[in-house]
Amino acid sequence: MSESLRQAGPYIGAVYVQAGAIILLGGIGYFIDKWRESFPLWFMIGVACGIVVGLYEMAKVIWRDR
Repeated sequence: MSESLRQAGPYIGAVYVQAGAIILLGGIGYFIDKWRESFPLWFMIGVACGIVVGLYEMAKVIWRDR
């Protein structure tokens, strides 16, 4: 059991990075929208950037194992 958890660790970490990036960058976009009164423009840009960052981190983990 601990061997499989150790092997899954990098993948679990990449999922947390993806979720954190989406929440953080989406939140930054939301507050920019509140400040500039332009909802949902910057919120959507922030979420899209969070998705890109998260997928990049996941790709690094997957390609590192090869």
